[in-house]
Amino acid sequence: MKSCTHTSVQHATLTCTVCTEESNSSYITSETLDASRNEQCEKSIEQLSQTETVRYEEGGSYPWIVVLCTFFILTVGLATGQSWGVMQNYYEQHNLGNDDPINLSLKLSFAQTIYNTLINVLGPMSQLLLSILGPKNTLVASVLVSSLGLLLASFSTQTWHLYLTHGVIYGIGISIMFYIALSIVPQYFTKHRGIALGLTSSGISIGGLVFPFVMDAINTRFGASWCYRIMSLICFVVGLSACWLLGATDKGKKQAKTSLNIKETFDFSVANDWRYILWCIIDILFEAAYNTPAYFLPSYATYLGLSSSQGALILSVGSGMNAIGRIISGFLADWIGHVNVVIIYCTISGLSCLLLWTFAKTFGTLLAFSIFYGFFGGAFVTLTPAIMLLVTGQEKFETGISVFLVITVISMFGPNLAGTIETSIHELEPYESYKYFTGICYLAGVVLLFILRFSLRRRLFIII
Repeated sequence: MKSCTHTSVQHATLTCTVCTEESNSSYITSETLDASRNEQCEKSIEQLSQTETVRYEEGGSYPWIVVLCTFFILTVGLATGQSWGVMQNYYEQHNLGNDDPINLSLKLSFAQTIYNTLINVLGPMSQLLLSILGPKNTLVASVLVSSLGLLLASFSTQTWHLYLTHGVIYGIGISIMFYIALSIVPQYFTKHRGIALGLTSSGISIGGLVFPFVMDAINTRFGASWCYRIMSLICFVVGLSACWLLGATDKGKKQAKTSLNIKETFDFSVANDWRYILWCIIDILFEAAYNTPAYFLPSYATYLGLSSSQGALILSVGSGMNAIGRIISGFLADWIGHVNVVIIYCTISGLSCLLLWTFAKTFGTLLAFSIFYGFFGGAFVTLTPAIMLLVTGQEKFETGISVFLVITVISMFGPNLAGTIETSIHELEPYESYKYFTGICYLAGVVLLFILRFSLRRRLFIII
């Protein structure tokens, strides 16, 4: 592990392992894990493990201006991706491209899957751009690419148009955006690093909480094309304004230099440990389940006869509860253990899908499911780095996370697999297969996690 004078970004953002200049000891703490960021952010940011952090004296306003600017960049940048369910529901109701309604839901879901996949795997590319362009210019580039992707998506008349625009172009821009935004903040903080990163990454949750309502209202009045254009304009104006403020208030501080060592970052020998492979399989099951409701809940609400605004509310409330649930899971993990918390949370998540979502036929019951599932569904994302440290140890932690992201990228296709099952099984009611798929994946992952837990510690009642 690197010392704190050259702390990697993964330690700054997740602080699973904390080191000090006076001591080489380390400990796992979930309280300082940033539990308000979304799924891709908490895990994917680890790929910036080679970034060297340049420390600045805390004090003055500039460090907090950096936090404010990156907060707004992430809020407006990731808003459309966080609210994809609203767009998918609109396109299904208006039959984009006059496609077969039975297969349209499955085809549309691939646009968001491509977006999520690129966010997960483009860490080294973001790191390379950072070393060439510097933080501010890289952020400007990410804002321009993201805005362009959204603008081009507004002209989509076929599902494959969304694959290229929303999925590829917008996905590339956002991948660079949140990697860089969360990598520059630690440079300006020593004592208050966790608070600063928590405030910055909370912009992702705020976007997921607020913008479903905004986008649904725009869709209802002007249509999806203008929704994408307006979101593109918001991303462009707010994003570039924040980047300008970063440069205008900078006092000439030296920016962090980065290096890209693919061989060290992706050392696949870490996969020789069967526990490591088992943890990857567990995460694939959890991740595949976790993404599915966010894709299809607004569409399911419309199927039940609810309005699009009610569907947006269900999605938004779930996002808000998700942030709260992750924060609480972090505190609980310090008391009863990281693995134990994930087992409890994911068991409840799986049961909520099978016992609550299955019978949710009204707005009230569906909202209750969104609250329940939103609260418990994301704990494994928050605690993934801490569990990874238990599996790999300190020496292989950095490469373990990087290889983990490559192996588990297949989980991004979970909603697509669920959609394929939905179109193949005609004996069930519409959307029933999504409920069973999500619940079964969670519970299957819990069973495997029990095996991993007892391979690490054989005692039943122990903090782990």
